[in-house]
Amino acid sequence: MKKVIYIEGSHEMDNGDLRKAFAKLLEKELPGNMPRVIMGDGKNQTIDKFHSTPLTPGEQRFLLVDSDSPVSDKESVCSFFNEEKPNRKKDCTIDNTFLMIQESEAWVLSQPEILQKNKINVVKLPQRNVMEIPKPSDMLALLYKDSGKEYHKVRDFGHLLPELDTIKLKAYFKEFDELIRGLKD
Repeated sequence: MKKVIYIEGSHEMDNGDLRKAFAKLLEKELPGNMPRVIMGDGKNQTIDKFHSTPLTPGEQRFLLVDSDSPVSDKESVCSFFNEEKPNRKKDCTIDNTFLMIQESEAWVLSQPEILQKNKINVVKLPQRNVMEIPKPSDMLALLYKDSGKEYHKVRDFGHLLPELDTIKLKAYFKEFDELIRGLKD
């Protein structure tokens, strides 16, 4: 069984390599069992690639995108994605579709010690569940600005992502835990 994961994020490498960053993060949990990582660019493009790319024999396909809002019913999200693409080669299901709630930057915000290690002041980080922050990328940009730096979504996120502790990510984010379980099966 060949596993392939389509992830929302730029495939361009001018400012960093998100594919490599996600691969390094996933490899912590999946040594010797790594899926093929395909960066899909924007959310809609990523979902479209997931739906439309012809399946290869024995392929098990996964999707990882930002939710961009709180999620109360993942099955409805999958149905919405499927309705947007009537002629699809693969459906989104609760078993193959995973959400970064609300954005992937929430993963970074959940581990402020990584930011501090990178000399980012976290004083303005709200003391609440980071999945409740409407635009985690804006919050991360604010923290960078308060530290005299400018946050670049690809360059800086690509640098921080591999530093994250996957055990903490699995404990904090149910979706990340379920993604890892799905990729291990």
